[in-house]
Amino acid sequence: MNLKSLMIPAGLGLSALAFVSSPALAQGPSLGAAQSFAVLGASTVTSAGASAITGDLGVSPGTAVTGFPPATMTGTRHAGDAVALQAQGDLTAAYNACAGATSTATLTGQDLGGRTLTPGVYTFAASAPLNGVLTLDAQGNANAVFIFQIGSTLLAAINSSVAVTNGAREANVFWQVGSSATLAAGVAFKGNIMALASITLSQGTTVSGRALARTAAVTMDASSVSVPSGVTAPSVKPVDATATPVASLGAAKTFAVLGASTVTSTGASTVTGDLGVSPGTAITGLPPGTMTGTLHAGDAVALQAQSDLTKAYNACAGASSTATLTGQDLGGRTLTPGVYTFAASAPLNGILTLDAQGNPNAVFVFQIGSTLLAAINSSVRLINGAREANVFWQVGSSATLAAGVVLRGNIMAYASITLSQGTRVFGRALARTGAVTMDTSSVVAQ
Repeated sequence: MNLKSLMIPAGLGLSALAFVSSPALAQGPSLGAAQSFAVLGASTVTSAGASAITGDLGVSPGTAVTGFPPATMTGTRHAGDAVALQAQGDLTAAYNACAGATSTATLTGQDLGGRTLTPGVYTFAASAPLNGVLTLDAQGNANAVFIFQIGSTLLAAINSSVAVTNGAREANVFWQVGSSATLAAGVAFKGNIMALASITLSQGTTVSGRALARTAAVTMDASSVSVPSGVTAPSVKPVDATATPVASLGAAKTFAVLGASTVTSTGASTVTGDLGVSPGTAITGLPPGTMTGTLHAGDAVALQAQSDLTKAYNACAGASSTATLTGQDLGGRTLTPGVYTFAASAPLNGILTLDAQGNPNAVFVFQIGSTLLAAINSSVRLINGAREANVFWQVGSSATLAAGVVLRGNIMAYASITLSQGTRVFGRALARTGAVTMDTSSVVAQ
């Protein structure tokens, strides 16, 4: 990767951080080793009844596949082997590429049922419901790509369906689901489901595409999944991020702490910067906790900050990786500027040193598939010009900092953030869908 794409021009500050993806109408992500899989789970794959899988079936890092027989499959079974592990790694890359794509239209709060959509990138900040028939119209272009960025759940109601017309192909439809996908009985679905958590295919459901779960189970009940014929859309090509700014922290920049459901403090916590919550309104423990800045409880400012946080989170998730650190500990390392990827949890036991090598605009991005877990008294230190404002922790589920941790950078967690007793954060604690919980801890916006 060209590290120039990770540098913020002097004087522009945090808002200059940007990553771009290829034009969504022309290109989609490469599924890599996951392309041959009809079903891929992380913990387990379970079937009840006469389910049918046309294509490979796999699970990793788990090994349990149950219900085969009576369920049937073609292709090869990969239970916890190297092929399934690689498929999970390539699934993560494809998921992040879709999450980082530039949105064509926002459909938050709207139903997919009854719509006809042309090629593009469609964004839901939270759940995406499907009640009825969704039609995807390629307008005569067999290479047209449809990407759905879904902040939390995909919920398809009984007997709902996705229809493809005018050359649209299942292989070029991508459902990037921020938590779990649930397809009710009788659903006829088309496209590649890439869920951060679990996928549930109820009785009689058919999927022409793939059911790929990054961190949890795929559960089938007399349902079927068939890999679509033909090739998938071309791979996304890296683009110099300095050329076309896409996303920044925007309205979230002024916040030291931002929660989605609640912000809770125990003891004499301190917040230096704005504090907010949205869509929830509950903020408890202040006082005795104290803050500077402005309190935004469920107001328009907090709502906009959550929206901008989602964009920044997705931009970091879609950045091209410099190195994969899956299964390794951050403690005891010295890292130079780049994008560091963990397919699952990222542990920090000890001291992590971030070395900007004399460049105060150097950027560090950590893509974490599930949890960030910092052990007691662990810390992040910055040297040679590195700055807290240019360190980004994109956490796929929750971040937990144990007692006495000193962390530097912007924590952007999909779910919750827990700051234990005596923890200090120099940066931000921003939670997209869950709570921020503090215990005699401090956050100082940088």
